[in-house]
Amino acid sequence: MSFDLSPYQGLYDAIIPKDHILRRMKENIDFSFVNPMLKKQYCENFGRPAKEPEMMFKLCFLKKLYDLSDERLISSAQTDMAYKYFLGLSPEDKMIDASLLTKFRKTRITEDILEDMLKETIQQAISKGLVRSGTIIVDATHTEAAVRAKTVTQVLRDLSRQLRKEIYKHEYDLSERFPEKPSIEAELSEEIAYTNQLLENIKEGVEESTNWEIKELFNRIKDLLESDRIREIRSKDDEDARFGHKTPTHTFFGYKTHIAMSEDRIITGIEVTDGSQPDGPQLAGLIQKTKRNGVEVENVVGDMAYVSDDNLEVCKQENVTLYAKTNSAVAAAANAELDEGFNYNKDAHMLQCPAGHLAMRTEKRTTDSGNTYMKYVFSVKKCKKCPQRDQCRVGRSKTKTYSITQVSDVHRERLDFEESEEFREKLEVRHRIEEKNGEMKTAHGLQRADSTGLSAMRLQAFFTAYVVNIKRIINTLPA
Repeated sequence: MSFDLSPYQGLYDAIIPKDHILRRMKENIDFSFVNPMLKKQYCENFGRPAKEPEMMFKLCFLKKLYDLSDERLISSAQTDMAYKYFLGLSPEDKMIDASLLTKFRKTRITEDILEDMLKETIQQAISKGLVRSGTIIVDATHTEAAVRAKTVTQVLRDLSRQLRKEIYKHEYDLSERFPEKPSIEAELSEEIAYTNQLLENIKEGVEESTNWEIKELFNRIKDLLESDRIREIRSKDDEDARFGHKTPTHTFFGYKTHIAMSEDRIITGIEVTDGSQPDGPQLAGLIQKTKRNGVEVENVVGDMAYVSDDNLEVCKQENVTLYAKTNSAVAAAANAELDEGFNYNKDAHMLQCPAGHLAMRTEKRTTDSGNTYMKYVFSVKKCKKCPQRDQCRVGRSKTKTYSITQVSDVHRERLDFEESEEFREKLEVRHRIEEKNGEMKTAHGLQRADSTGLSAMRLQAFFTAYVVNIKRIINTLPA
């Protein structure tokens, strides 16, 4: 990309200040890694010539830097000289159609490429001497889904309604085979029975149809019912989003971005999950990703969610010291062999069931032998209505409770370490990752998903990380 031959090149020097962030990024950050990294994603011999990957990457970068929609980004890039200078275009060049950005994100960027691009931003920070500490800080931040959550019954009803609508439009004769719809007050079991009957009645006609939309929707609903995944999803438009908890009384529907950040405020590793996933199990992966990205890990600083037997063993194997405060209830839950799907939600300070519901209260009990255990009491009303009640230990029990024996002496050495001055001093840096999470959410749009699905959320999280990493590099360099 070069505008050396443009007669209007002098406009950039006249208009863009020397200290403008985009001028400083262009002059101090090497983006040339993009083209060779994406070369395998393009075919050299077929189709129309593609837009240069580096320019497309920079457009996606600008989108997150200024938190813009695709349409607003392209409109601004057409008239803003700083944008064009950063993109390597001439002042008179025309911008691409906004739809090309969607194609670039969906067809050119794979998960491996996202990881490699993050590594590149980290390597540039290291080469400039900006990553000096062997300490990483870990935390998770939530992102609201781009769509509204509904009940499982409503989701299935929406899918069957969409299928009937497509049939009315394109295969009207098939509508004569529709069974009678259940009432609006129908429970999930009735809605499942109706949808299965609907699919059975129209199966032969759908197989003979040439309409791919009907076939695709039919097969999607069929797969959801056969695998029983329909009981998990809460939106027909975003099957990956899940409910999570910010506090005992405040839930969110969406995703979590699990982050490892150097003490120098450079993001070194990312994992993206649905909103229901606990933070603790992500620690091992974040340590490995950080090391793979070229950052030494000697210490890990986090909150109480990361203290568990598994994580302490991982840190021991990696020769890493974990600086995270133990909570007795968290430790009891984290170190117990919980049934599949159960986990301790550190934001709500309460046990969470596979369906995502929190226990209502905790009762501390002592057995005749002197052992202490925590008894978590769940809502009888919610359990009776829960679609997973027959597969769940709490749902099958009469009392709707889950008991966990507390560990007493096993963690004494750990608790003594947590009382040391060294531990307290190291924990003081944890606020830095909370500040970074706040920057990503308020300044760069991570508080809400741009699109639907886990892959789209992963792409959004990584590009946001590129932005804050490169901003950190620029802001640390002398002006």
